[in-house]
Order: sequence, then C-alpha cells, then structure tokens
Amino acid sequence: MTRFAAILFACLALVLPAAGGSSFGDEAESTRSRIEKSILSLLDSVKMKTSATGTVTHVGQDFIFMQSGDSAIKVFLSGTAFPHAGDVVSVATKPSLEGGRVVFSASKWTRISTAPLPAPRPADADDLVFVATRSQDRGRDVNWRRVEVRGRAVGLTESGFTMDVGDLPVTVVTRDVPSFLSDCAATRPIVRVVGVAELVLDQSALAGHARWVMGVKLHISGAADVSIEPDLVYLANRRDRRVRIGVVAAFSLLGLIVVVLAVHILRQSRRRLRSQTIALERKRMADDLHDTIEQHLVGAGMLLQIDRKKEAVEILQRAKREMRDIVWGLKNDDMMRLTPAEMIREFARSENRKGVYRIDCRLQGLPEQLDAREMRDLSLIVREAVGNAVKHGRAQKIAIAAEASGENGWRLRISNDGTPFDAASAPGVEEGHFGIEGMKARARRLGAVLSVGVRDGRTVLELETAK
Repeated sequence: MTRFAAILFACLALVLPAAGGSSFGDEAESTRSRIEKSILSLLDSVKMKTSATGTVTHVGQDFIFMQSGDSAIKVFLSGTAFPHAGDVVSVATKPSLEGGRVVFSASKWTRISTAPLPAPRPADADDLVFVATRSQDRGRDVNWRRVEVRGRAVGLTESGFTMDVGDLPVTVVTRDVPSFLSDCAATRPIVRVVGVAELVLDQSALAGHARWVMGVKLHISGAADVSIEPDLVYLANRRDRRVRIGVVAAFSLLGLIVVVLAVHILRQSRRRLRSQTIALERKRMADDLHDTIEQHLVGAGMLLQIDRKKEAVEILQRAKREMRDIVWGLKNDDMMRLTPAEMIREFARSENRKGVYRIDCRLQGLPEQLDAREMRDLSLIVREAVGNAVKHGRAQKIAIAAEASGENGWRLRISNDGTPFDAASAPGVEEGHFGIEGMKARARRLGAVLSVGVRDGRTVLELETAK
C-alpha cells in the first residue's frame, strides 16, 4: 500500500506544478476543475488498478479506513456487505480524487484475518492541521490514522458532537453519542476521544503545492471511544444543585485557606523585616559612633592635653553635630524611602528656608535606589560638604550637580562661592580634624572616590563611583 501511494504522488507531481501561478476567484475555480478532470482522465486512461492490504480501523456509511503500519488510506466500497473494524482485508482498488486527496474505490474485498486495532497516536491541535507536502514529512501526517485527542466538548450536532482542542474546532462523527454529553453545551466537560482523523482540505490544494485544512473530523464507532475527565469547570456547570453547592463550598474553603496562609506569611515577613531593620540600625549606630564620635572625642582629648582649648571646643561642637546626624538618620525613616535625588532636593529645600545661603540643585544620573546605609552615607557627605562651605568658606551660593558616569556609574559635584579651600594648609587628622577623612570613608562604602579642590576660584567637592 505504501509503494502504491508513492506511485500516485509521483503522478500528481507531473500535473500540479503547471497550475502554480493560478489566482483566486473564478479563474482559480475553473483551473481547479480542469486540473481535477485532467487527473481523473489520466487515471482512467492508464487504467491504474492495484490491491491494498491493511487493518480496517473504521467503517462508515459507504467507505472504510484502512491502516498498515504508518500508512493509511480511505476506500469507498460499493455493495451491501462491509467488513468490520479489526478485520485484515485485501481490496482491489482504483484511485480517485476527493478534495485534493487521493482516495480509492473498490467493489470487492477479501477478509484475510482479524487483528487488534493499531494503537492510537496522541494528537494535539498542531498535529490535526499538519498536512505533509514532502515524502519525508508523511510520517507525521495523521490523516486517516487512529489518534487519541483530548479537548473540551462544546455542543451536539446532527452527526455527533463538537469539541475544542487547543482552540481548534473538531467535529466528532458518530451514530451513538454518549449520554453524558447530552448537556455538554452547558457543562463543557473535558473528554478523551479515540478515533480516525480526517482532515478536510481546501479545494485550492489542486491549484498549488500548499494544502490548507478547512476542518477536522474524528470518526468513532460509538460511546465506548469517548471517556470523560471531570474537572472543576464541568462540576461547576452541572445543574445538580448539590454538586454546585459542593464546588462552591470547596472553592470557598480553598479561598479561606489561601487568605489565612497569606496573612500568616505576611506577619512572619513583617516580623523578620522588623528584626532585620533593628539589627541594621544597631549596627549603623555602632559604626557611626566608632567612625565619627569616637574619633572626635579622642582628638578633643589630645588637644586638651596640650592646652588647645579652642580647637578642642570646635571638635566637640562637630561631635555634637555628628551625634545629631546619627539621630537624624534614626528618626527620618521617611527620608530613607526617597530616591537619592529626592533626598538631596529635600535637604536643599530645608536649608534654603533658613534664608542664610542658597543651594541650587541639578541632579541627573543618580541611581534610583540605594540601601539605607548608602543613603545615610550619601546624605551625611552632602550635609558635611555644605556645612564646611558655610562655616569655613562663608559661602553664599552652593551648587549641587549630578550626572551619569560611564556605563552604570554616577558623579556628584558640590561647589560653592566661598573662600577657596586650600588642601595643603587645611588642618587634618593630626590637628584633630576628621571631616574630610570621614567623608572619604563614607565614599569608600558607596564604592566611590572623593576629591576636594579649587576650580575657577570655586571650591569643588567631587564624588565619583569607581569605574
């Protein structure tokens, strides 16, 4: 049977390419008609007849499907005596055409034996619309073969029922519709159907190489070929009130369990977050006290020992401001929820309200989010730079600008119009001044480098993330 089908495909290949340039419409219809007549005339003229042997997989009103291995054919029979499904028969056939497909007709058949039906091939929507156009693809073609299809039954028809297989409508042809599908339009159960697939082709298949599937039929013998797989949608759609009440109750109980679990998980998450926040705040305060206050106190003690009271008082005042900054970082949780740019603008607005000096901001390229420690370090660097500009430089105008740097970096500049900062003569750690060193330490935690210099007569502090 496989060799005979190959001969027929070779014959068709001699005729079909001639119509490859046909257009649609009336001309295409006329072309298809002429091609079909030519092919039928060719088949009649050569009086091509052969015999085919295979297992009968389905018996229709005037036709049978036969399958042998991975090959299958459709045979129209004349007469009143038909074989049964499972019969292994031999038929003397003559080729014909049906909707762009080669089918066969026979008047005689001979039963050879009986055999189990071929195992059905699982098929999904993609399989049911695939039509082989090359010989190497015919192993995947399910046309006229036994398949197993799973989908949702959606309604009854005069010839059986319809089902939805992955959004593909499939017509199941049977004379014996299962009783449990009597209300399938309302209940829409999931069914598993075993039968013979038949792909209905567009007539344009005769006018070109492409084949388009217009519809899919699934021929079954009876109710035994259909099994139901009840699911929640089917149970919820059933008219049995007790079942519907049970489904609703099950959904309600499931929803309640989900809510209780969600509340429990949320509470646990909040507790963990609170514990982590407290631990982070404790570590922050310890680090800040160690990095700033302790150093200031040590420096003040050293100055008092050498009777430099004025410098010691300045350091203690600085320690006071640092302590205030630490408390500010503890109490201003709302500030920590801002973006870096929003935090700097908020600080500038609060300073501008004092009316003593002016801060202008032009901020672009800063990251959208920093963690709490990074936000605090950046905030304290900005506050220290502004404080130094006002106290030591007596600045009146301060500019804070930010821009992107490199692929993922950023650069922050704080410049002022006060007395230029002389790094060479400025007091350092030896004199008990830890401001610049403290800012550099915070910059390192930000993954940045801090530099201070004079450009065009203005003191410029620059903070740039390492490349």
